[in-house]
Amino acid sequence: MPQEIEAVSIQALIERSPRRNLYEVVVAMSRRAEQILTELTQELRDKLNELNKYEEVAIRDPKQVEMLREETQNWVRLYRSLPKPSLIALWEKLEEPPVPPATP
Repeated sequence: MPQEIEAVSIQALIERSPRRNLYEVVVAMSRRAEQILTELTQELRDKLNELNKYEEVAIRDPKQVEMLREETQNWVRLYRSLPKPSLIALWEKLEEPPVPPATP
């Protein structure tokens, strides 16, 4: 995903809809953004649960506890640094090739 945000042509989005309907494109991107958010949240929960299991085992060793704490903080930082799901969905949509118009 690009690091810089550029202006996006509405026409570029409309071309990604078979019926050339901007509303359809926005709804599709909204649904994809929700899906991305769900996936990212689940991935973070799984990783934190995994780290919690290790913490229970390593509770007797202060070095391992500190290492696990740092790794947990790194995962949370990574999660917070990710672009918003709506931007990821927009980027994905713009990476799709334009769709030929639907014939009525």
